[in-house]
Amino acid sequence: MSFFDHLAELRKRIGRAGGALLLSAVLCYVFIDHITGFMWLPFGEAWEAAGLEGQPTLLNLTALDVILTDIWISLFAGLFLAAPVVFYQLWMFIAPGLYSQEKKLVVPFVATSAVMFVAGAAFCYYTVLPIATEFFLTYAQKKTVVGGVAVHTAYTYADYASYVMKVLFGFGLMFEMPLAVFFLAKAGVLTYVSLLRHWKIAILLITIASAVLTPPDPITIWLMGIPMTALYFVSVGVAYVVSKPQVDAARKLEAELAAQPPDDDDDDD
Repeated sequence: MSFFDHLAELRKRIGRAGGALLLSAVLCYVFIDHITGFMWLPFGEAWEAAGLEGQPTLLNLTALDVILTDIWISLFAGLFLAAPVVFYQLWMFIAPGLYSQEKKLVVPFVATSAVMFVAGAAFCYYTVLPIATEFFLTYAQKKTVVGGVAVHTAYTYADYASYVMKVLFGFGLMFEMPLAVFFLAKAGVLTYVSLLRHWKIAILLITIASAVLTPPDPITIWLMGIPMTALYFVSVGVAYVVSKPQVDAARKLEAELAAQPPDDDDDDD
């Protein structure tokens, strides 16, 4: 395919993925009250655990905050609903550069990608989000009076929704790491040896990625960084299974070359 053919193919795949996302978002907007109610559950539980008085409250500061936030939440929820289509379009874009036997992996790739993306968000929702939210509320509660000034905890509807969507999306992407490593190892781009050799650099990159994909606070950064580090070493195991035959073949070839006697032929005078 020429360069412009690739651009046309990319436009087609993005268009189809975008169409699926839009339809899913419209469907999610129909059930937006159920979706937002589910999203706010950890906040309500953390509110009670922090000992805050009154009903858990999210503030609406402008006329358009709630409706615009609900639209963004619909798009976000639609991404999970349309995930199989999105990953299928991604696969179909890269498929022309694969061998015929690799193209047969389309169903495992699409299914695994979608499941891992949802699993990452679910892990965040049930494990990370309650811990982080309770910590923030409890920390603020300890500063009820600072210098004679009362500090009241009050989050806005839009800001809290943005916070939740950001961490859920970040963990969804994080759980794609073993799958990405599998295909890179399958393509011979990396091996378990290279992953182990550069683990310190990987930890640094994981910390940077955690800071980018989560709100800028140390709690959520480490709540993402620790599982992400664990997934990195899981990925090393995946790469070991996939790339071990390649590594063994390369080492055998190096040993054979090293065992060959050097060429002692002298140049003629």
